Parts: sequence; structure tokens; C-alpha cells
Amino acid sequence: MTDSLGTFAHKRAAHVITEVERRFPQVSIAVVLMEVPAQAPLVPYAFWIFNRGSLSSAVEKGGENHLVMLLIDTNSDRAITMVGYGLEPFIQEKHLQSCLQAAEQPLRRRRFAQAIESFARELDRQLVELWRLVPRQFGLVPEAQWLNACAAGEDALGMAENLY
Repeated sequence: MTDSLGTFAHKRAAHVITEVERRFPQVSIAVVLMEVPAQAPLVPYAFWIFNRGSLSSAVEKGGENHLVMLLIDTNSDRAITMVGYGLEPFIQEKHLQSCLQAAEQPLRRRRFAQAIESFARELDRQLVELWRLVPRQFGLVPEAQWLNACAAGEDALGMAENLY
């Protein structure tokens, strides 16, 4: 691990992460800043760090792992993110790409704390959007919507089209 952040920058980045974790207590965020060996392919290296880096407790295995890891290579402007198995059904690759894109400009300027903050804020935005979609994905909609549609004389297909 490297000491790539000053005290003030570290506190700011940690504050943003804490705010996301407070809003979504089922999610934990780990940021790893390190010099990744130039010959190491980033994806397998990140997978190895995710699984062997003691970022999650031993209890958080399989579907219980709700970790989001951001790995920043301090030798370059490369970064990668991974999520635990418990988040995979919800957070898709496009959501993670959006988070990495938010961090891209600060990374290019080697402003690691700013990149972490941008990543965490975008992750928060993505989680809010996903949180709003989950009830529809699992068919969990307020009963009143179904009852109102039935009272209006709509068939089941018409009700579903109105809900979604």
C-alpha cells in the first residue's frame, strides 16, 4: 500500500465514503491505492486483492458479501472496481462503468482523493437509482396501484403496462 493521500484529502474521501455507507448500510466500500506491477494484468490482480486482501470479514462470503472495491494503480491512471457476490444481482457492469467514468478525470491528473470522492458520489447516485427499481424488478408494488387499475376496469396486461 502507498501513502498517496495527504491527511486532509484522506479525511475528505473517507467522509464521502462514510456518507454512502450511512445511506446504504448494507454496502461497504474499500479503496485500495497501490503500485500494481506493470506486468500484472489488472483484472486478475484486482480479483486476487478482492478475495485475498482481507477487505471483508470471514462471515461475508458468497451472497453475504456486499463489498464494493475500488483499486487504483498509483503507477498509472488505471482503476478497476469489483463487487461482492451479494451485490452482483443488482449492480451491473454499466453501473460500475459509470462510477469509473466519474473518477476518470481526477485519476488522469493523479488526484486520487478527488477520484475516490467522484467514484463514491456516482456509486451513491447509482445505488439510489437501483433502490428505486428493485420493487418493480421483484414485483413489489403498492397494492393500491393494482386495486385502482382493477377499479378502472383495466385488464391484467393493461395494469402491468401502467405499472412499468
